[in-house]
Amino acid sequence: MIMDCWHVCDDLQVVFRQIGDGEREPTHDEMMDTLMGMQQLYQWKFEQLFFKYEQVIKSSSDAKKDDSTLIKIE
Repeated sequence: MIMDCWHVCDDLQVVFRQIGDGEREPTHDEMMDTLMGMQQLYQWKFEQLFFKYEQVIKSSSDAKKDDSTLIKIE
């Protein structure tokens, strides 16, 4: 999931190539649509990644609480 967020670099490279070396230069509307779509896509990816991060932190915290309870009982 973390690696999915790095695809933004690859996607930007595609845009750069299209602008610089593409068969035709994208229109202003095409560029705006592309960039807005990328913005929304990566907003979702980073939200999902952060949600997963919070779950892992909570799970880790819960596991530590369980471990500390076991130690106190012994």
